[in-house]
Amino acid sequence: MNFKSYLEAVGEGGSKAGNLEVTKISLEEAKEYALRVFKEEGLDLYKELPDFDKNFLHAKEHAKKGHTKRKDMPVITSRDVDLFKDRLQQGYIDINPPKSRIKIKKTPFPEGLQGEQAKQWLKNGLKLYDDSETDDKIKVKLVSVRVSDLTGIQEQMYFDKVMLKRAKEGNQESTNFIRSSYFICSSDLVIIDGNHRWLSGMLNSPDMKVNIMMIDLPMKTLLPLTLAYSDAIGNKRNK
Repeated sequence: MNFKSYLEAVGEGGSKAGNLEVTKISLEEAKEYALRVFKEEGLDLYKELPDFDKNFLHAKEHAKKGHTKRKDMPVITSRDVDLFKDRLQQGYIDINPPKSRIKIKKTPFPEGLQGEQAKQWLKNGLKLYDDSETDDKIKVKLVSVRVSDLTGIQEQMYFDKVMLKRAKEGNQESTNFIRSSYFICSSDLVIIDGNHRWLSGMLNSPDMKVNIMMIDLPMKTLLPLTLAYSDAIGNKRNK
């Protein structure tokens, strides 16, 4: 199994929704589901996740900070990440003044762009259009943090999808995938991509170290930017 298929399985990159939202189920309901799916795979939940009860309650409380609906989340797949990072670092997107002479709607981050307007918006920050080489270059750095230092922005995180994947692929393999991937986060450590991996990591251990791609923008800017970006590159929103 490759990394892309793992992301699709746990709910990243535009896959189907699950049934059990972590913020809406009790510990008893979570245990009943997790015990069953682990048993079906010949695994003992508490041997694989000895601190399951404590970690579930911690994850549930932490997940309540999420406020963005699934349908209002950007869809940036694993194949999109490197190009997105390069465009930010090279100043392709018109984020800061001076603004581009090529006007595209009123907002700096218009949603739903298609065709030539989308192509133009994706390069409006270049000097050719706003007369500055540096104003829109955004710093992006890779750092390591505890998974509990991060905050998920997505309101709907599906416990069943995460636990089913852990049971089917094995707890250790799932954990290794999380450790070897990276989350896309704002400068205030809010996750814009990787919310289900965050939940999976929290259920394993809130103290586990994960890699993040930190974009030097606060979430109040990064969310509308990534929504406009994912629309402009033609990715369909989750339903």
